[in-house]
Amino acid sequence: MANYRYVICRNIQEAELAAWNSLRHGDCDPFTDPRFLEAIERGMAAVSKFWHVIFYDEQGQPAATASLCSYRVDAALLADGVLKALAQAIGRVLPRLLTFRVMFCGLCFSAGQSNLRFAPGVDTVAILRQIDELLLSLGREERAKCIVFKEFKPQEVEAVDALVGLGYQRAESLPMNHVEPIVQSFEEFVARQKSSRRHVIRKSQKKFAASDLRVVQMSGGEGADVVFTDDVFKLFETVFDRAKVRLEKVTPEVFRELARRLPEATAWTFIYQSERVVAFAMSVFTSAVYHQIFVGYDATLNGQYDLYFNLFFHAIDRAYRQNVAVIHVGQSADEFKHQKLSCHQRPLYFYIKGIDRATRYVLERFGRSMFPPRFTPAVAETTTGKRG
Repeated sequence: MANYRYVICRNIQEAELAAWNSLRHGDCDPFTDPRFLEAIERGMAAVSKFWHVIFYDEQGQPAATASLCSYRVDAALLADGVLKALAQAIGRVLPRLLTFRVMFCGLCFSAGQSNLRFAPGVDTVAILRQIDELLLSLGREERAKCIVFKEFKPQEVEAVDALVGLGYQRAESLPMNHVEPIVQSFEEFVARQKSSRRHVIRKSQKKFAASDLRVVQMSGGEGADVVFTDDVFKLFETVFDRAKVRLEKVTPEVFRELARRLPEATAWTFIYQSERVVAFAMSVFTSAVYHQIFVGYDATLNGQYDLYFNLFFHAIDRAYRQNVAVIHVGQSADEFKHQKLSCHQRPLYFYIKGIDRATRYVLERFGRSMFPPRFTPAVAETTTGKRG
């Protein structure tokens, strides 16, 4: 088995960026962009630690790259069914018992992405073994309870499935919803729908059109970091707190740093009532892919104006006009996205194992209950588009 030399850095700017960028997947890979990584590092510095690793082969050529981080999670947010109710009951009495630190091969930021890259032809098993050893060492220093490699598309699983032999369990993450952009605008999309679906969309649009709400769209470099105030962040918190599955909660600084670091590669949709922002959507994009990542809205206005639906209608219109190959619209609200946006689903997978004996036992005993199947074939199709 090969043994690769590696260099570990505490922030992405310390890394050899030429080597790092050589393994990125071109325009399909915004989440390994050093500017994106720096935005996450800066925005999450108060709650997370980061490491970036570059592996080199015997000839000194880049063999793999990985972003690692530690982050404290709440077990009650991860469990499901009976275990969730039990965890919530325990949390009310002994809250510290259920919060623990996790080591990620990936970021404390979920957009359905992996942050592990391999050069063609390398010994992926050897590299995974070295990353596992590194994460175990860092995890013990951080007093973490478990390690998670996340999140992998079906075509990526073969390269990382050797983790099962290293003691990891493979589980399903929330599936990714995505759209094939075969039209140039949302209006064109609506015109192509069957009459029943078109009627539902038009009904929502009429509610919005009859209101005093207005839409402002901008890139990050046009002042989105200033518009995104703490009050706007509270709109995101409201959505996050209602989510069925929650892992990482980003800080308001993440939004602002993304606008500053990716001024031409972030898209922002703000909906105003008078001078107050009542909804927003934020996306990251390249010439090949568009990722709708965050939304927030005033739930008290939703019933009257179909605020959530119309927020997405305007955000997806911006995405269509970018002329990309595939549009990703997140890992939640599956029914709405399937029925009104004609989204398809793609399964995603993660790998998890305990660091200490007690956590290993819990995962082995209750892992299937904690991480049930989440992919819904009824709303899924195998599709990607030309690029991405």
